[in-house]
Order: sequence, then C-alpha cells, then structure tokens
Amino acid sequence: MVLQEQIDSSKWRSSEGLDIAHMLEHWASRESDKALMVWEPFEGASRQWSYRSVSEDARCIARGLLDRGVKPGDFVILHLENSPEFVLAWFACAYLGAVAVSTNTRSVAGDLSYFAQHTDAACAITQPQFAELIASACPDLAWLAVTDNDAGKPAGNPSTEAVPFDDLYADEPIALRPPDHTVNLSVQFTSGTTSRPKAVLWTHANGLWAAKIGAAHLRLRADDRTLIFMPLFHTNAQGWSMLPTIWSGGTFVLQPEIFGLEVLGSIAEIRAHVVVYYPLCLQGDFESTRAGSFLSSLGFGRTG
Repeated sequence: MVLQEQIDSSKWRSSEGLDIAHMLEHWASRESDKALMVWEPFEGASRQWSYRSVSEDARCIARGLLDRGVKPGDFVILHLENSPEFVLAWFACAYLGAVAVSTNTRSVAGDLSYFAQHTDAACAITQPQFAELIASACPDLAWLAVTDNDAGKPAGNPSTEAVPFDDLYADEPIALRPPDHTVNLSVQFTSGTTSRPKAVLWTHANGLWAAKIGAAHLRLRADDRTLIFMPLFHTNAQGWSMLPTIWSGGTFVLQPEIFGLEVLGSIAEIRAHVVVYYPLCLQGDFESTRAGSFLSSLGFGRTG
C-alpha cells in the first residue's frame, strides 16, 4: 500500500463506529447536566442547554421531521441567523440522517431558488424576517417551518403559511441510528464571487474530522468556553467552533453576529477562553490600547 493510500485508509478508519449524533450522545451520557450551549441574545433573556437537553430536543425535532415526511437522505434548508433553533435543527438532521443545507442569510431570491433546486430540498426552516422570501423563492418545498423570533428579537407571525418551529417537536425522541460515518451530513454553498455558488457536501466523517482536528489545533479542553459570533451557516463557526467544542466536551456561548469592539465586550462579559474569527471582523481592535482589559480571559484566538 502506497503512503497516500495508507493515509486515506487511516483517516477513514478513524471515524468508524462513530458519527455526529453519537459524538453528541457520548457527552450527553457522560456529562448529561453540563452546559453545552449558552444563548446570549442582544434582546431577551439568556438561556442554557445541557448536553442532555440538546440531545433530547434535537431527537424530538428529528422525530417531528420524520413525521412530516422528511426521510434519511433528504435535504433540509436551514435559512437561519445564529440562534438555538439553528443548532437544534442542524443536529436534528444529523440524528435523522437528513442533510442540513445551511444557507447564507444574505442570499437573494435567485440564489435561494438555485439552492433549493440544486439540492432538491424537501423543506426549509427559517425565521420570520425571511419567511416570505423563502416561500416565494422556493415554491416546490413540501412545507416551511418558522421560528417565533429573529435571532432573539421578538417577531410577529409571517403572512405566509408556515409551520411554527415549536410544532416540529414530537412527543417522543427519534430512535438512535447505528453510527455510520459514511452518511451525508450537511451542505454549504460557496459565496459565488467567481461563478455560480458550488455545493460543498460533508459526510459525517468530514464533520468528525473537523471536530477532531479543530479541537487539537485549538487545544480545547472540557472546561473551555468558546464564543461563537461568526455565522453558523459557514464552515468557520461550524467546523472551527461548534463541532470542536463538542468533541472536547466543552461549552460554547452563542451570540448573534457581531463585529469590532462589540466582540471584545462579549469576550470580557462571558469570560471566553477561545474565539475563532475573520481578521476583518476585528482588524485593529486587538491592537488597540483598550484591548488588553477585554482579553484577560482569552487563552486562544484563531483567525481564518
């Protein structure tokens, strides 16, 4: 066996007997009451989910998706800003074996139509401010579910026909599937700056690799608190923050997308240990004379 074949084989075998759902279940059984997700919106009260409650909520939503006709292998559009609903719906797809298609919330109607057609999406989950856009741009969806808030901001009911997000919860959780790292996990589309956006498909093995390598590079420990403020529809937040934190058994604090000194204020307020960000988001802020007072808790910051 040549070296490249050995590398490819070892990478593949490293995920056997595990997938994203079972990665979460591992910690839900060992550290059931430990905080996994802390939601800190700019409006409204903060809320905390333990490893067990994220597992239970996601599995109940997964069963609700199944009851509404979503099958393993189907594609589900998640057109959501940073929110607990994004995280719970994303993991619900992982438990069901469906494929979460996380789309850029700045996408225009033409892009959303293309995303839905290209993936042959079965349904979509969004928030009130995007409900009419999704309904008009993606008319072939079987149904559309809508949250009751816009990233923590109270919002009224959309004028378009939609399923309330809370109605996706089934009374009983979905049964846990045998682990299978070969199953498709998620799709993200490229920005489309040079040509039509391209669909990037991840399997559960890809998700596990991102979780494992991210945790190693960031030197994450179970007692770390990771701040997530970059958009969850992007690889940066998913692959470098959310999944590595769960791999290591840590806690992430989720906020709506923010920039500049607001980020430094959040780091100081929540006593974050780890943050991953784009350089342009904080350009010049880390060098400012005020930055030191904000960053005393920070053990690791990564750009990319």
